[in-house]
Amino acid sequence: MDLATLVRIGRRWWWLVLSAAVLGGLGALLVSTRIVPSYEARTTLLVIQRQNEGIVQLNDLQTAERLANTFSRLVTLRPVLDRAIQDGSLPFDAIELEKRVGVTNPRGTQLLEVTARASNAELAARTANTVARAFISSNEASLTSRPGQVSVVEEALPPEHPVSPRPLVNAALGVVLLALAAIAVILAVDYLDDTVKSGDDAVERTGLPILARIEQFGRLHDAREQLQAANRPRSTIAEAYRAARTNLSYAIDLGRDRRLVLVTSPGPGEGKTTTTANLAVVFGLAGHRVCVMDTDLRRPTIHKVFGVDNSKGLTTLLLAREPDIDRTLTRSLYTNVSVLPSGPLPPNPSELLGSARMQEILDGLRERFDVVLMDSPPALVVTDASVLGMLADGLVIVARAGKTRMGELRATVTELAQTGRPMAGLMLNRVSTRDAGYYYYYQYGRGYGPKEGEQDSGGPRLRLQSRTSSATGDAEPTGTD
Repeated sequence: MDLATLVRIGRRWWWLVLSAAVLGGLGALLVSTRIVPSYEARTTLLVIQRQNEGIVQLNDLQTAERLANTFSRLVTLRPVLDRAIQDGSLPFDAIELEKRVGVTNPRGTQLLEVTARASNAELAARTANTVARAFISSNEASLTSRPGQVSVVEEALPPEHPVSPRPLVNAALGVVLLALAAIAVILAVDYLDDTVKSGDDAVERTGLPILARIEQFGRLHDAREQLQAANRPRSTIAEAYRAARTNLSYAIDLGRDRRLVLVTSPGPGEGKTTTTANLAVVFGLAGHRVCVMDTDLRRPTIHKVFGVDNSKGLTTLLLAREPDIDRTLTRSLYTNVSVLPSGPLPPNPSELLGSARMQEILDGLRERFDVVLMDSPPALVVTDASVLGMLADGLVIVARAGKTRMGELRATVTELAQTGRPMAGLMLNRVSTRDAGYYYYYQYGRGYGPKEGEQDSGGPRLRLQSRTSSATGDAEPTGTD
């Protein structure tokens, strides 16, 4: 994972890491308050070698150090512990007392530190002192066999604070551990997740350019609210569709010979119908005569988005003896946009879409409009998209960030490449506003464009050619993009 990927993951999942950290800290703090506290007291002993009167030599000190190390192992022997339990009336048996008592010999010293733990401070101090005195007594009783003497340097006092639990330390550890666990899970899930995550990711894996990145829509209550380019012309979403219009025009060189654009996606629910409808609106606002065709003869929705009647449409033309395109088309409420809905659903969609009559209908629409946008079924679900792709002048693939799998997207590109038609690029839906710097671009663009209620001029336009107006072949400019 590169730095950009980590930043993207951080922006998406920071709240989960923060929640895990807070939960870990609170959980550790709560558990710490329920644990019985443990106090530790320490008694310090001095070990010296038994010697005759005279000058203390270096060899005597070294011998005492070795004796201290040896004696540290003798303190916790059973005879010493049994004597300590008897002398101090300690509430432990020998096995439990051995677990509570510890002995250390600081390196390079003649000292022994006897520590004892208990549930209250007084008992901890009494236990440490009692064990130390029991060892001294045991050592004095064996002076003939042990060449060293032991004395108390500092008796244990009741400690003021418990050594465990430490609520603040435990809370800090809980924060760190749960945060690290959340990060590990997020990275693992992201690594195993093969969905399209960003535009750069899709470009790298498919080799196709990104025509536009579309933000997540707000909550929609009606199908017609999907036309964000018309309902919110100054929004960043509308600006993204205008950018897609310009990029699409360049990508497949829309003009006299190239008017038919097929819009499809790998699977359902990825936004191809919404993309088709909004592209139609922005092309119409730019002065182009636009036809939106619903070539999805299985689950049509274009008529719902534009609010037109679906009792007649494409299937009416395909099955009629003498099709009348002009009477089947429906003028929408949006500038320069006509709609050809699907019509009644047929039993054999693929055969109808690949028929000679379909080619005649497309030729007729090519003569009447500057841009024809075809909304097709998902490419990997049925063969309709491949059939229509061979009739189109350019192909647009729609993907949804976080839903479309990269393998499915590559399979769609491979399948549509077999049609031999130029692929304009990808439309990526439901991306973050900060994806690839679009946030700053859109924020800059908010201060420009038409005001609410004004007609969108379409911005900078590219000249598109329409059908010839005379036998000499002179082109009549019908609009620019």
